[in-house]
Amino acid sequence: MEKKRIEWLDIAKAISIILVVLGHAGHAFLDIYLGWFRMPLFFFLSGILFKPVLFKNFAGWAGNKSFRMILPYFIYGIAIFALFNIQHLEMLPDHLYNLLYGGSRLQGPYGVFWFITVLLLTQLLLGIISNFYKWIQILVVAALFVAGHSEIIISFDWPWNANVVMIAVFYYSLGHYSREIIRKYHDSFTVAAVSAVLASLAILVNINGYMDFYLNLKMSSYNHFILDMIIPLLFFMPVIYISNLIAKFPIKEMLKVIGKYSIVIMYLHLPVNIFFRTVLEYNVTPFEFTVLGVIIPVIIGYLFSLTKPTRILFLGLK
Repeated sequence: MEKKRIEWLDIAKAISIILVVLGHAGHAFLDIYLGWFRMPLFFFLSGILFKPVLFKNFAGWAGNKSFRMILPYFIYGIAIFALFNIQHLEMLPDHLYNLLYGGSRLQGPYGVFWFITVLLLTQLLLGIISNFYKWIQILVVAALFVAGHSEIIISFDWPWNANVVMIAVFYYSLGHYSREIIRKYHDSFTVAAVSAVLASLAILVNINGYMDFYLNLKMSSYNHFILDMIIPLLFFMPVIYISNLIAKFPIKEMLKVIGKYSIVIMYLHLPVNIFFRTVLEYNVTPFEFTVLGVIIPVIIGYLFSLTKPTRILFLGLK
């Protein structure tokens, strides 16, 4: 059961990252409605793997996790800068400052770097509060989620998009707290079907103007804390069910590889397509954007896995 659970989880991560790439491909309709759940789903799936850490072990755990996530963050940031600015290396100090500050300072080929810093801070935060009683944990997560919607929090330009952690920790902790429920119902057609129907109804209601829902974590665009809790969740179980279904067929091997290198795809899908559009002057279609943004980073990720230095620098592996 544990092996099967990991299989569908890798497949779910693969589906999630494909949806992220597809959402960035330039189709406005898809970008809006995939934005409802694609990044919350990533935090949710990551939370399923979270393991509480004791206070006495927190410093070592946090240091190790930070090193393994932030080292690739800077390595990718510098490598991408060099790729597009090889003739303007005098701009590197300014770019390093932007990497240090993160968040809104990083645009263009660095447009998804915010996710890494928010994910790290979210993991560290839950690592701290997971030491308290469960009711205190839930209370803290709920209070942060509500406070994160306040205008005074949203309007400030936070380093590392730190304000988004107040929202992301809800989805991340939900994955952690509900792992046993997910284990029990991950292959339930009924639960997935009901969720899919409700998700479809939400889209139809929004399209017809009876609801004005928009969710973009990167831009701190969330307008209703009740709907922000409910609507993304409607999409989680259908994706999990489909992932469990795919795990029964040979195509699972390809998706497991995509899931394995999902962070590499997160870093590189924008630079790859910007390279095609600007350097090679080839205007990729949304379909080509998605295919190139997945396949090329997977190949690069595999090459990085072949040597110890590149595993450490680019994959954050020991």
